[in-house]
Amino acid sequence: MIELAQRTVPAVLVRGASHWPDKTAVLDETTELTYARLRESTARVAGGLRALGVQPRDAVALLLSNSVDHVLSWFALSWLNAVEVAVNTALKPDQVAAVVNHSGAATVIVDEAYLPLLRAAAPGLAAVRTVVVRGDVSAASGLPFRVVGFDEVRAAAEVEAEPVGPHDVLGIVYTSGTTGLPKGIEVTQAQTYGRMWPGGPGGPVHEDRTLVVLPMYHVIGQCRGLYNSLIVGGTAVLVPRFSASGFWELARRHSASFVPLVGAMVGYLLNQPARADDRDHPVRHVALGTTSPLVSDFRQRFGIAEISMSYGLTEAGGVLVAPAEPSGCGYLRDDFEARLVDEHDVEVAAGDVGELVLRPHEPWTVMRGYYRMPDATLQRWRNLWLHTDDLMYQRPDGMYVFAGRRSDRIRIKGENVSVAEVEHAVAEYPPVAECAVTGVPSTAPEAGAGDEEILAAVVARAGETVRPAELIEFLALRLPGYAVPRFVAVVAELPRTDATHRVQRNVLAALPDTERWDRWATGTGERR
Repeated sequence: MIELAQRTVPAVLVRGASHWPDKTAVLDETTELTYARLRESTARVAGGLRALGVQPRDAVALLLSNSVDHVLSWFALSWLNAVEVAVNTALKPDQVAAVVNHSGAATVIVDEAYLPLLRAAAPGLAAVRTVVVRGDVSAASGLPFRVVGFDEVRAAAEVEAEPVGPHDVLGIVYTSGTTGLPKGIEVTQAQTYGRMWPGGPGGPVHEDRTLVVLPMYHVIGQCRGLYNSLIVGGTAVLVPRFSASGFWELARRHSASFVPLVGAMVGYLLNQPARADDRDHPVRHVALGTTSPLVSDFRQRFGIAEISMSYGLTEAGGVLVAPAEPSGCGYLRDDFEARLVDEHDVEVAAGDVGELVLRPHEPWTVMRGYYRMPDATLQRWRNLWLHTDDLMYQRPDGMYVFAGRRSDRIRIKGENVSVAEVEHAVAEYPPVAECAVTGVPSTAPEAGAGDEEILAAVVARAGETVRPAELIEFLALRLPGYAVPRFVAVVAELPRTDATHRVQRNVLAALPDTERWDRWATGTGERR
């Protein structure tokens, strides 16, 4: 990577405009900008935001789909050394209000399509004073804020970039909150530049046209897709959303050669009906944010020359990278060091499972901390190592392999049950296509504080039927008695987050009694 001082958005824009002024940098369904126009348009939008009162270090919330205007909004904030707060557009109104309030944002930039969401959140927005609407401004009538059109902001005069360093906060990224309240992660300019290892294995190259189907409020869409492409002088093609049925046609239409995806999307694409032109496409490299057990089938069917996988966390970035395989997370990047430690932060023996902890070689390349949460920051950084909460072991060749999460432990009468262990056993039951395991509060009179019961949610394979009692009998032969689920829920699909498609275990845990089979009630198996 380039020297640390140059790892900022303004420096990337100036470099692109100087090196490749007439090359297309970014495009969406309606707009296409060269590198020179991208720098110019960023400076104009920055001028418009400054006229609205945005100052250095001010937080501004973005409630936007993938578009060139989304890019300009983010880059203009960095141009002003202000702070981007990219809001997950799948959140509910109270969640939007919680995120925006916690960030302290006084300005929101919103797509017209999300005005109903913003309107529903408005009574709970404490600090917001100005809303910039991308689309029909009249659709925002009645909102209790000053309302401005994005076209007006875009038409402003250019302003010079504020001094921006690698240590400055680029944005506050809020965790998904699927297992708890979201935390605001302060990401720096240098961290965002290197978050997905631009120029390293698994990234786009100068000749690539990158198809960005993941939302830009998520690190893979924002960094692996858009930012890494611009850093190496490639072209980023932005589309509003992922569509399994239309994916390959979209890739052909845009001559896309590089595509970042998450592992679950591999299954979505394989589930599409086979076609004679499945291999007739320009994609040379698919970069998976998480791997898939179906990656070999995917490679074979679609003839992808290169498939990479990576492991990362918002607090640090994609720190493990490797050619994709059905299991495994990757090899450690050159600019990080890592250990696997026990619950006391003591390094475990070679080959044993431990929590992955990390430390960067350069300053400002991982999170500054959790915004306004000093205790959570200290806990994550205890003993001078950034703790991931992820349990792994290391193969002899150096590959790290995921073995569960410290937080993905279900406590049953003093026993800690690994979610990954139970899910592995459930997945071996032939009629099961997908599964997820979570804990639910125990109602047994003898349950201690924090004791839980196990719920297994399963999706049946096409043409198959999952019979809960038979599944329990199958698992009883493969798991200790305390690890056999009490509850089974047969569902049409697993609830997943919009951005990363991670299973929302909190949604499964909240399923009503009528939607989950209870083996205690049926007398199936031994009651622990």
